[in-house]
Amino acid sequence: MFSTILNALIPVAFVIFLGWFAGYRKIIDNKHSESFATYVMNFSFPCLLFSITATSKLDEIFDSNIILAFTISLMGMYFICLFIYKYLLKKNKKESAQGAFVCSFPDMAFMGIPIFTEILGSKALLSIVIGNMITSILMIPLTIILLESTSNKKLNISQVFLQEFISVVKKPLFFAPILGIIYAYSGLSLPSVFNESLTLIGKSTSGVSLFALGLIMSSFVIKFNKNVLLNISLKNFFHPALMMALVFVFGIKGLIAKELVLLCAMPTATMTTMFALKYNTLIEDSTSSAILGTLISIISLSLFMVLVHI
Repeated sequence: MFSTILNALIPVAFVIFLGWFAGYRKIIDNKHSESFATYVMNFSFPCLLFSITATSKLDEIFDSNIILAFTISLMGMYFICLFIYKYLLKKNKKESAQGAFVCSFPDMAFMGIPIFTEILGSKALLSIVIGNMITSILMIPLTIILLESTSNKKLNISQVFLQEFISVVKKPLFFAPILGIIYAYSGLSLPSVFNESLTLIGKSTSGVSLFALGLIMSSFVIKFNKNVLLNISLKNFFHPALMMALVFVFGIKGLIAKELVLLCAMPTATMTTMFALKYNTLIEDSTSSAILGTLISIISLSLFMVLVHI
């Protein structure tokens, strides 16, 4: 079992290190990390998602228990952390929203894809499709509304939500799996030459995303404090424990149950650092939580892999 875990995580850590080394030694300017991220989010990952969903059975995607449990886990964690930041840590609305975002948004793309592909196979990426839709429709727009409302007292909440929803819907990462689902519903088989073309570019997603993650890390200074410790504890350990409880309550079993727990055990997504920079809030805590959380995830992911019997 431990050899399986090491075989999955060591290559991940190695590619992240290569990205960090390339940025640290200025072999590649870490400013280019945005280009790598754009490639993954707008090209390789959407192609991979379309291929997977178009060749999947619809009942594998539209399972109400799975969607409900995952939504409660992601958004429930968000509101728990929002409460902790607002009422226990006495942070303002802006800092509370950013803190909740850091503690509840797992790195499903950069970490989830390569790890799942390695230990569970490409079909396991369906859970990432579901998680991406939940965060895109609910978590990200809500976070933007809370962050924007602090700087604009006359903010029209419904207008901001609608604008953000339209923005999300227009992104390939959102509509690619939707188109794949529509294609699967049509009952048509995906031509092999088309599927192989999509798979060819899709296979690059794992390596490029991890390299980009390392490149992003090289541009930030790590500082450890009690808030960073709290963020990592909540994201890497409490969140997957919450998902384990929900999997039990909803009676979810098999491979998908393991996928949901492991996705919630992923460290905070690097996108949260982009929000911190854009809105100039909790920058140091957010970036340090993402970087240290990714390093510590080697331990936390190993722990939960054992607990769910990978």
